[in-house]
Amino acid sequence: MNMVQSKNIGLCPDCGEEVRFKKLPYVGQLMTCRRCSAQLEVMRKSPIELRLAEEAWEDEIDFEEFDSPRSNQRNKREHW
Repeated sequence: MNMVQSKNIGLCPDCGEEVRFKKLPYVGQLMTCRRCSAQLEVMRKSPIELRLAEEAWEDEIDFEEFDSPRSNQRNKREHW
């Protein structure tokens, strides 16, 4: 998680490139790195902290939901 002190600049965690924002970003804002094309998400806005957007999705997925017997039964019923 790299941070830069400038108000509207963050660092791409993938390649280290400076990512500039025209105005102060909001938490959750998505941005694409111009150098490596990584999808980035703003985690903090002062100072700006970015992380790969894929990591944000991984944090939100509840893998137990897919493995629970109850959800498997529900899925089987939907396909009948």
